Amino acid sequence: MTAILGLITAVSWAFSNLFTHQLSRLKIEQTVVMTGIIGVATLALVPVAIVADYGDVTFTVDNVAWPVLGGVFSVFGLLTLVRALSVGSLSVVAPIIALEGGIAVVMSVALGERPSLLQYALMAVAVIGAMLVSLEPGRRTAAGAIPAVLSAIGFAATWVSVGMSDLPSLTTVAVTRGTGFLIVLTLVLVFAKQRIPPRASIVPFLGCGLLDALGYVTFGLATAVGSIAVASVAATQWTTAAAIIGITILRERLRPIQYAGIVVTLVSVSALVIAS
Repeated sequence: MTAILGLITAVSWAFSNLFTHQLSRLKIEQTVVMTGIIGVATLALVPVAIVADYGDVTFTVDNVAWPVLGGVFSVFGLLTLVRALSVGSLSVVAPIIALEGGIAVVMSVALGERPSLLQYALMAVAVIGAMLVSLEPGRRTAAGAIPAVLSAIGFAATWVSVGMSDLPSLTTVAVTRGTGFLIVLTLVLVFAKQRIPPRASIVPFLGCGLLDALGYVTFGLATAVGSIAVASVAATQWTTAAAIIGITILRERLRPIQYAGIVVTLVSVSALVIAS
């Protein structure tokens, strides 16, 4: 069940990229884009969490710490990703970002999780498959590599923080996304030159934010019922899901190595679902 919920997260985030692509065409400042997406997700999550978890939540410094850290790490991951893409090429950045699932496994094991040897092997193959899918043609240089690594660490730390939370799943992701929203909103108010996005961005913001919220909910549920490591590697497959969406819906053509990556990923994740 953990791997299945993680895959639903991956598919949700992959479809959200369709709306992110629309937003990129509107030439909106990156911090404003982040604020809009995370803001919609927060507005969707908070009321649902209040209704679902009412009476079951007692906030303390200890149990709020992990989801708040998750919000901080998520913004760190986004900002360093933007930096990586601004100075480096996608062909360098994308495969490094695909390591986020593997990094999350290392973090979760360091915090006490102990997947089986079979799960370790399948997760390693799945991470390799995601990297193959992410490979893009083009000249490769080291530019963007360092912020890409930092971004992968930030996203991995976000997932682990969500999984380590003792709060109910919906409250956890609501606090995580809410924290991120407050951070990016502050950045917009201080640094952004154009704070109000155009009207044409309303639908993409709603689509992306709601799918982002769905992804966080299913990931929170995945870590609640099973391993953080397994959930993280399954969620990492958003790159593979995005590639499949590109092939089937957008009629995109990939390189042979990317098709190989899709096959490797589908086989390894299917086995991981069975093994979990």
